[in-house]
Amino acid sequence: MKLDGRFSVRGAREDVYAFLTDPRKVSRHMPDVQEVEIEDEDHFTVKARVGISHIKGTMTMKLAIADRQPPVTTTVVGKGAGMASVVNMVTSFTLDPSANGETVVNWQGELTIAGKLAALGPQGLIERMARKNVETFIEGIKGGLDGRPT
Repeated sequence: MKLDGRFSVRGAREDVYAFLTDPRKVSRHMPDVQEVEIEDEDHFTVKARVGISHIKGTMTMKLAIADRQPPVTTTVVGKGAGMASVVNMVTSFTLDPSANGETVVNWQGELTIAGKLAALGPQGLIERMARKNVETFIEGIKGGLDGRPT
C-alpha cells in the first residue's frame, strides 16, 4: 500500500527537520503508542496498539532513520511484528519553505503487511485505518511544533 500527501506547519525548515528526525519528540505524536525505546538518535522501537475490525493486539516496530539530508529530506525504515503478522514500512519526507514562514512537508510511505492482518483485514479497511492514523499523526506533529500538548 502506498500513501502520500503534504501539509504545512508553522516553523522554519531547520526546526521542522530537527523535530521530525528526533525519535524522542516525534514518537510522542504517533497514534496508539504504548511504549518507546530509544537506542540512539537513528534507531528506536515502538510498541503500539493495533486494531483492524475484530482483530486487536500489539505490534512492535523497529524504526531506523536513514539517509539524512538536513534540513531537506530523510527516510525512515521500519520492520514490525505482532498479532501473527509482519509489517515492513518505508517512509520519507521532503521539506520546502513557504513564503509565509511555514514549512511544507511532502511525505510518502509504502507499507507491506503479511500474515493474519493481511489475510483477515480487507485491503480497503487497512488503507482507511492507515490514513486515519496518518491524519492523527499529522495533527500531533502540528501540535508538537506549536508547543501544544497532544
